Amino acid sequence: MRSGLAGCLVTGLMVAGSSGAHAATPTGGPSSSDPTSSNVESGGSASSAPFYPTPGQPLARAESLEPVTTVEKTSGDIRVATLHAQIRGGSSAEVLEELDGGMHPQARVLAETVQVNAPDVLVLTGLSYDEQQQIAATVNEEYLSRGQNGQSGITYPHVYTAPTNSGIESGADLDGDGRIGGPADALGYGRYAGERGMAVFSTHPIVEDEVRTFQDFLWQDMPENSIPEDEFSKLEQSVLALPSTSLWDIPLEVPGETGHVHVVATDLTSPPGPTSSDVARSEDQRRMVAEFISGASWYLYDDEGTYGGLEPGTPFVLAGSLADAKELQTWPGDQVPALASLLEGGAIQDPGPEAVTEEPLSQRRDAAVDPQATHGLAGGDAVRSSYVLPATDLDIDSSGVFWPAEGEFGFNLVDPADPDAPVGRLVWLDIAGS
Repeated sequence: MRSGLAGCLVTGLMVAGSSGAHAATPTGGPSSSDPTSSNVESGGSASSAPFYPTPGQPLARAESLEPVTTVEKTSGDIRVATLHAQIRGGSSAEVLEELDGGMHPQARVLAETVQVNAPDVLVLTGLSYDEQQQIAATVNEEYLSRGQNGQSGITYPHVYTAPTNSGIESGADLDGDGRIGGPADALGYGRYAGERGMAVFSTHPIVEDEVRTFQDFLWQDMPENSIPEDEFSKLEQSVLALPSTSLWDIPLEVPGETGHVHVVATDLTSPPGPTSSDVARSEDQRRMVAEFISGASWYLYDDEGTYGGLEPGTPFVLAGSLADAKELQTWPGDQVPALASLLEGGAIQDPGPEAVTEEPLSQRRDAAVDPQATHGLAGGDAVRSSYVLPATDLDIDSSGVFWPAEGEFGFNLVDPADPDAPVGRLVWLDIAGS
């Protein structure tokens, strides 16, 4: 076996019962005998789903399309991707209502983006969470599994989702405005519980009883934490969790091996115009992630009360948002201390994924933008906020950011002028097989 993965294909994601999480197994999207449906060359299961043109796009069929600005995955490799979806509304119920029926324009563009890149494992951040976990199930069954604009739907039989701290009332005046309640007084910034949630989709099942979540770990319990002095009362510190959303450790089964590959998923968020305490919290969250994957988090307890992080030598992939886009507007990625130390740490490697495009970056209108950027900002700028980072010992065949140039196939899916295009860009890597 090479680097713990040679010749192996992930058999998947299963689900833990902690924090109310469970597997959502889709009933399966509608099937079709349409001979013009395209085939997905990936570990994802291409379904013979009916053709659904994305709103605003031509009724094009796969055989008439120009070559896509993606990279075909080598047989036996495992493609892991993340994308910041930002599918929200006035409430989780409103989001679910708008998604129902499979015609939500933004979700359809997101689904097509996933389908042309065809990851085996997908970590979606910025996807609202509901207690019945129907939002994630609906995205899976009515969007990802249904072919969009000539693409083939991808069947993800297993979905993992769980509560996050976004929008959960703290019962304390965390922002110091003299009132209790509102987005900034939540355990994680949000207008309603689960506004900024996460979901993990996989083509294969995982080890159910070994999934760990870290939603409830208190900031005050981190040794040498950066809580600003006199910022919070003892009562407030007793309820303020460190994760603004959550941290998940999802072990994947690998055929023929007794060990597992772990998907470590997280999403960092901060309120508009983050304060010094918000910046300090983000720094400590990144430190928590770094120490979790390096095995140095002896102090860290999960939501079931078990202490510690990954065992040394555990193969893992860290996926999600490691820096809030608002934070990066004032702190370039290479100047954020905890992020820089995480990327340069001995436990992790950074493949440095760049835009997959045939047009030279120097000739593009957005040439001044970081080619590794994954999140568009107002004014045409962009920052690298989403990451897929593997363990140092894993062999990586390739990686990239889905960012076609104007005039290339797929540009309509990332066009910043299109209100339905996700603010995030899909970033992926392929773990080498045999």
